[in-house]
Amino acid sequence: MDKPIVAIVGSRNCSDYGKKQAERFAKALSKKGVCIISGLARGVDSIAHYNSYNEEGKTIAVLACGINNIYPTENIQLAKNIIDSGGVILSEYEPDEEVLMSRFPKRNRIISGLADFVLVIEARYRSGSTITARTGMRQGKEVGCIPGDIDKKSSYGNNKLIQEGANLILSVQDILMFLGIDESERKIELEGKYKAIYEMIGTIPKSADEISRIVGLSVQEVNEILFMLEVDNFIQSLPGDKYVIKA
Repeated sequence: MDKPIVAIVGSRNCSDYGKKQAERFAKALSKKGVCIISGLARGVDSIAHYNSYNEEGKTIAVLACGINNIYPTENIQLAKNIIDSGGVILSEYEPDEEVLMSRFPKRNRIISGLADFVLVIEARYRSGSTITARTGMRQGKEVGCIPGDIDKKSSYGNNKLIQEGANLILSVQDILMFLGIDESERKIELEGKYKAIYEMIGTIPKSADEISRIVGLSVQEVNEILFMLEVDNFIQSLPGDKYVIKA
């Protein structure tokens, strides 16, 4: 609770794009020591918890029921994993209180209230996620949204919030700036495999498969190194899953 806290919220029925961004932002922020808070619901919430509970920042789950009645039930193991990894499960209700749908919007004020920044990954119009965002705004919190396809209902809430003044978020660095985390102190020192891959990428876009063939590492290992290099702002990804060094 003494770490910077970012709320990550979004649709229960998120698209593949929403899943990808929830995983990307939760993992990258948590690796930077940022605590991720969400509501343990299906979709974006669960993805945010799964990709942060084992990282440096850990995660907080806020329930709309008692802690003895985890909802949805498929997340009982996730809740145990959060506790076992040093995270927190919070509820304002007595331990045996059952879930009521009317409590979910009310629960959202706690998520935004504890957060330093509220990030909306993917949200329909007048969804629980937009309620969290607007509650955060009333609480004086910084709120940001990832832009979405204007032709998809699943992104309408995000785009509408941006139109109304929410921060447009395009990268993890955008959020770190709001949190006042100094990116000049990079955790990865460019040595060994990191340095070799960074220098080999250069200014000509290359894919993970190309890099794997050149350096003789597995694609999985290359992807892990590319992820950390991108998180620490050494490289940037381009369309087609290619990478170049960052100018």
